[in-house]
Amino acid sequence: MSLPFQSTPPRKQTTLDLRRAESQATPITRKESGAQGQKIELDGFEKKREAMCREMSGRWVGPCKVADFFRLTMPIELKKGSKEQLPKINKKFFAGKKPASEKAMVKKTIEFFGTDNFAGIQLVDTSNHPDPNSKRGAKLRPDISIRDKSDVIDPNSPTQLDETPGGLEAKNYVVDILSDKGPLFESETFTAQQARGQLATYAVELCARQHRTHLFFVYLFYPYARFIRFDRAGALVSERFNFTLDCTPLIRFFSRFSKMSRVERGYDPTVQVADEPETKLARERLKEWAPDPKYERPVFKMEVYDHQSVNGAKMPNPRKFLVWGALAGPESPLGRATRGYPALEVTHGLDQAKEAPLMFLKEQWRSIALRPEIDTLRELKDKEVEHVPTLECGGDLPGQVTQTAMYAAKIGKRGTKDIDTRIHVRFVVVEVGRPIERFSSSKEMFKAVYDAFQGHKQAYEKCKLLHRDVSGGNILLVKDGGILNDWDMAVNVEEVERGPRAHERTGTWAFMSIDLLMGEKRPHRISDDLESFFWVVLYHSLLYLPHNKVNKLYEIITGVFEQYTYYSEAKGGLGKYAMVTKGHHIGGDSPPPLEFTENAPLTEFVKTILMLMRNWKQRELAADSADNITTLLSGTAVLHLRSLGPKQPEVLPPPTEKEMRDDMEALFQFILSMVWPTDDKAQLHIVRKPIGATGQAPAEGTVGGGSKKRKSIDESDLESDDEEPKPKKVKSITSEALTEGPKERKSKKTPSVATRRSTRLHKGTTN
Repeated sequence: MSLPFQSTPPRKQTTLDLRRAESQATPITRKESGAQGQKIELDGFEKKREAMCREMSGRWVGPCKVADFFRLTMPIELKKGSKEQLPKINKKFFAGKKPASEKAMVKKTIEFFGTDNFAGIQLVDTSNHPDPNSKRGAKLRPDISIRDKSDVIDPNSPTQLDETPGGLEAKNYVVDILSDKGPLFESETFTAQQARGQLATYAVELCARQHRTHLFFVYLFYPYARFIRFDRAGALVSERFNFTLDCTPLIRFFSRFSKMSRVERGYDPTVQVADEPETKLARERLKEWAPDPKYERPVFKMEVYDHQSVNGAKMPNPRKFLVWGALAGPESPLGRATRGYPALEVTHGLDQAKEAPLMFLKEQWRSIALRPEIDTLRELKDKEVEHVPTLECGGDLPGQVTQTAMYAAKIGKRGTKDIDTRIHVRFVVVEVGRPIERFSSSKEMFKAVYDAFQGHKQAYEKCKLLHRDVSGGNILLVKDGGILNDWDMAVNVEEVERGPRAHERTGTWAFMSIDLLMGEKRPHRISDDLESFFWVVLYHSLLYLPHNKVNKLYEIITGVFEQYTYYSEAKGGLGKYAMVTKGHHIGGDSPPPLEFTENAPLTEFVKTILMLMRNWKQRELAADSADNITTLLSGTAVLHLRSLGPKQPEVLPPPTEKEMRDDMEALFQFILSMVWPTDDKAQLHIVRKPIGATGQAPAEGTVGGGSKKRKSIDESDLESDDEEPKPKKVKSITSEALTEGPKERKSKKTPSVATRRSTRLHKGTTN
């Protein structure tokens, strides 16, 4: 699916933008939030909006009657017989001549708002200036931002997404994102898909820059409007209304919004900006993990609720921690939105905090369908499992639960997918790990993976737990080894054998097993996690250590770790399967064999484990074939056929999970006993896209090819938000376009089969 939506092409980047990946477990549908694949070049906002549209698919809930939207999301209490008092604004304010441009539409909306109609808030034109404190790839500029009346607005830099309680997108023509009366609620036109992706992108960045439970947004598409309320489960959307006939709903929205508390507007009350002494201390103690100095980030003080028993009753006992910039922000409007921070406890005052040990704070929106990670960490601690995080404190935050599922039930309408209910949880662990790609030697990296392997083994033997998201983002370097982090997708093996408990299967795309990538419909197994440990070693060795395949890294990364095909769901694994069975990319039919420079242990490990995996795969296939033949030819027929030919060798049974684990453990231990280099710290290779490459990841058995570029469909709004507006050529516009905007073309329901690479930037985190 290709959704072009910008008038200037995205800026090219010729090096692999590799930072730490956000450790979000990715479902088999391959969400942006956790693909963790490597992006070879920036695709621009066109691709990002396409991805956001795809992620939000089925999670737009509505249409909700406007009156019900106010009743559910912005309720007020009125005395019996009294009426709501609204500012005296002409309800026909927008009647008359249609605005000639989006700029004129923005100006008209701000005139409607006025200076004194809505106490405490103001509207600011932010359509021309991206936020200077947003990172590259997220420099958004909503058409209009809601700001506190007391804020002093810099006309040269009016967009401050960390200070924006809400926003508006304004179009001077009809681009409806949904169909209130049609058979499909989510319109399939290019412009509708693009607009939905654009709105979702705003929600992603606003919620990443702030600490929120929900977000209000207004979508104006002349002469209509919709109200939207986002949370981590989906978005409630009002029915569309014609504000040129009666703009009372807009008046009511801003009137109620102006009277709402910060909590009602969606701000998290358990997070406060640190005061000056706290900020000074945090910046000194946490300077090793300081945010990029190009982007200003404040120090926050966070409450962590440790649910301890008091006289038999569970009472929240908040502890306070200072944090300075998340190691990564959420890249999806939905899901867990995991953020992690090195943290300093200040519960007992700043004097004691000066010498207090640093810890690691993690927060996320957990699904009620899954066991809370904090319960898993408690069990691991109680059973004395090694090489896993040590829980210090934590619990659910009071009253912070997503509401979209409840709204869907109340209005009797919902998206096409199940809507989860999610609870905001925050907890602290003792260990502050380093990203695995910061290893000081190849042996340190390998030992960290082995320690994580041991943590996985002990968790299974002592607690019957499967991790289900072994990945580079979830293995951290600590003193003298490593730990296996992020147990939020872990399940008891007895439970997983009864089928998945959440709506989607999980894993991080680049490190998922071949079977899971290929979409095999079965519960997660130990073998899937074991295979992931190998992909972690290979992936980081290829990218950060010297070897004889450096000039082939583009093909290897895109063809093995990012490869996928897409029909109704994403599937992959073809590149990995070819590597395991044929040595594709690193030997076999791609000579010479992979060799790490002056690193015999690592070279031997990759060669040997691929032989093991090939043997396991062959035994599985042979056993399946034997079972099929026995099923088709039973009884005397089988005996007769066997008597006619030479004696067949006995088919080895498929390997047991214990056998695979024991084989891997023995191999890890043998490789660790070898002599390793000592001065080969991680150095990221520059990965260049070959001249003439389409940008699609090659893989055997699939049809490659680049996506066709379509012309822009908008004059200004649909360009990349990542740059200042650029002068554009004057185009002739038909009378039809003047009344309804650009023609809407139907998008393809099913994309052509094409092997595609990840569209996710590799971001830094240790959560």
